[in-house]
Amino acid sequence: MKKTFVVLAVVVSMVATMACGGAGKFKSEMDSLSYTIGANMGLNINFSVKDLNLDNDMVVENLKEFLKNGDVKSEEFMKDMQQLQMFMYTKYMPYMQVSAMHSKSDRTDTLPQLPQLYDEQYKREDIARLVGCDMAAGIKGAGIELNMPFFNEGMADGLKVKSEEKLDEGLRLTMEEMEQVSNSFGEKMEAKARAEYEAQLKETTEASQKWLAEVEQMEGVKKTESGLLYRIDREGKGKKPSKDTDVVVVNYEGKVRSGEVFDSSYQRGEPIEFALNGVIKGWTEGLQLVKVGGQITLWIPAELAYGDQQRSELIVPGSALEFKVELLDLNPKKSKK
Repeated sequence: MKKTFVVLAVVVSMVATMACGGAGKFKSEMDSLSYTIGANMGLNINFSVKDLNLDNDMVVENLKEFLKNGDVKSEEFMKDMQQLQMFMYTKYMPYMQVSAMHSKSDRTDTLPQLPQLYDEQYKREDIARLVGCDMAAGIKGAGIELNMPFFNEGMADGLKVKSEEKLDEGLRLTMEEMEQVSNSFGEKMEAKARAEYEAQLKETTEASQKWLAEVEQMEGVKKTESGLLYRIDREGKGKKPSKDTDVVVVNYEGKVRSGEVFDSSYQRGEPIEFALNGVIKGWTEGLQLVKVGGQITLWIPAELAYGDQQRSELIVPGSALEFKVELLDLNPKKSKK
């Protein structure tokens, strides 16, 4: 694709690049934002997608349908995007490369024949649907509740623009004003996300600390200087790991504070092997407390686990974790020599 306009980065780049001038032409910031997003979608269909030679009405129809009913997390959408990506790499890019060669020479008879962009595998109407869904997914994924009448108006205006050199003509907001609307909204989204993150971090940290304090009172639980809590559930008969570079083979189950399992070698049906210096600090320290053949339970504070990182839907910033670990072998390659 050629030039991309202020498309709200196909939107969280869309969202991260979008600020509130020109909003006086609308009653609310969301009205001006909706118009801005719509106008940029129209401009992109008008100019950036034109090399695909698609039916613009079909692209718009599918874009609106996905905004209404689409699901960016669905398996169907993922497959659609894989198909679109394959089309872009195997058909569109080679097409544009050969097309560019033609445009640079009058001796077209000596150049490769311009390939066909569409065939039985990639039909024009199918690609129009995929492009429309892809464009809508940026908005949908950002979770923006558009004012649809203004979005539709903006898209219609963007589609009517005749020249890339005169983009402001026919639009209710200039390109500069739309950029200001976008930037203002992006800043507010970032501030909101930051506030939500900090609130979640505080809540989770406090809950984790309370949980660890309760665990510490349990029978058999000990605490190291670092704050790691552990309990030897089964004494082993082998050696203990003694240095960070030791390689261990373990079976394990990891849980969050609620007791929900987030990872388990038992569920996968096979143990894992790793060096102690390649895992979280709580594991590096904790596995040096148990002998081969033994089992240990670790309660790991966030600072010895993933800290303020979001690792998954279950492991949020500030999460303390619980692991049940069986040490099956130590430095297995060395022991086989």
